[in-house]
Amino acid sequence: MELRQLEYFREVARIGSFSQAAAILAVAQPALSRQVRKLEQELGADLLYRHGRGVVLTEAGGRFLAVIEEVLDRLEGVRAAAAAEREVPRGVVTLGMPPSLSSVVGAPLLQRLRRRWPELHLRISDGFSGYVNEWLMSGRIDLAVLHRGQHAGSVVTDPLLREDLYLLTAGGRGEPDAPLPFAALAGRGLILPGQHHGLRRELDRVALETGTTLAVLMEVDSLAAIRDLVADGAGDAVLPYGCVWRDIRDGRIAARRLCDPFVVNELVLGMSARRPVRLAMREVVKALRAEIAALLAAGRLAGTERAEG
Repeated sequence: MELRQLEYFREVARIGSFSQAAAILAVAQPALSRQVRKLEQELGADLLYRHGRGVVLTEAGGRFLAVIEEVLDRLEGVRAAAAAEREVPRGVVTLGMPPSLSSVVGAPLLQRLRRRWPELHLRISDGFSGYVNEWLMSGRIDLAVLHRGQHAGSVVTDPLLREDLYLLTAGGRGEPDAPLPFAALAGRGLILPGQHHGLRRELDRVALETGTTLAVLMEVDSLAAIRDLVADGAGDAVLPYGCVWRDIRDGRIAARRLCDPFVVNELVLGMSARRPVRLAMREVVKALRAEIAALLAAGRLAGTERAEG
């Protein structure tokens, strides 16, 4: 039994004529008659009584029509909803991302989407990559910004951006602007996120490769706390430029790019391979990439380059 057979039968039953139904459906009359006959053969019952002036429903045909009308009406509702979804993104989309990115891109992204798609409601959840990946796998969030390589196999990813990492120190200490060799971190007391954070894992990897011993004074998983501690002179930190650009602008924090080697924080955009991708989700992805491009143009993401998926 095929969907088109049900639709053909309904139209013939409504009009009472194969020829008129064929014209409305834009189907050749012999083909229409053939499909309805196949339906009757499959059901083992005559659905229509054919006479010289057209057709009328049999008793079995009347019962069958009552059943399929409800099914076809629901299907048409689904089609209409799908068409509306294609035209206007709406509903709630939850995006998880590390605080280092949400602190700079979160507010303008929300404003951009609110202006463009008022029926689309974005929720942003801050979290370090390990947590964000768990949220994505459990279905708590729809989209995730993750550190490259820190995700499960059932997550589909696209490159998002590459951020150089900077040594952050308290402002006003007369730090030079020149890049700082990675090995020079060995002489500094550092405030870093815990080992579950992708950025910390990258630092530890480079430290091992270069034979550099990092002196970790504190492990702090709060971006706001790290910024305040650095500004107060309690220690130095290593973070992307974007998450402290306001502090740098205001003179609270100074930044030096790490070099020899340059240390790069690579972020990807992930979504579950087990869940459908809604139009609203695609629009959030487009808006996120557009906002990152705008921030780069405004100089608020120094040491960062966009990665197109």
